[in-house]
Amino acid sequence: MRWILVIILALIVLLAGYTVWPIYDLYRIASAVETRNTAALHKLVDIPSLRASLTKQILDAHRKQTDKSVALSERSERHAVGFGLAKILHTERLLDVLAAPFTANSFGSTWQIWLNSDYSGRTFYVTVPVDRPSAQHFRIRLRLVNWDWKLLALDLPESANTHLIQELAKVIADLPKSSN
Repeated sequence: MRWILVIILALIVLLAGYTVWPIYDLYRIASAVETRNTAALHKLVDIPSLRASLTKQILDAHRKQTDKSVALSERSERHAVGFGLAKILHTERLLDVLAAPFTANSFGSTWQIWLNSDYSGRTFYVTVPVDRPSAQHFRIRLRLVNWDWKLLALDLPESANTHLIQELAKVIADLPKSSN
């Protein structure tokens, strides 16, 4: 009987630890963003996956806004967009993009984070800021990789997408025109 209680208690402790662990790493990411600690961010963020996530969202929003899905298939346009995305999503700029969802006041309390989160096996989702309307929410996705929770993707609200599309348009407009 005593062994059953020990096993049940151990399972409860493990479950509690698993529940708190990604929230702890979420705060570590926020601290690294706040202090602009790129070394810590490289440990806590899967940069290629995050860039891929943001690139897809920006391209999708760009296509919707400009309604020029045909133009993106042209070689020069693809190169211009690719160069523009690389320029606005470099590591230093990623810190600026991450600053909005990773502020201390966007998380609220640990309880609010837990209420706005979703666990799916080794993936943890949380929606922030907790006190804003859904049109202003960022959806953060962390994944357990090699015993560390890493930022894998960030779903942007419409306003952030619009801002990044405007930056992309400025970068593309400043590019020299090519004959290809």
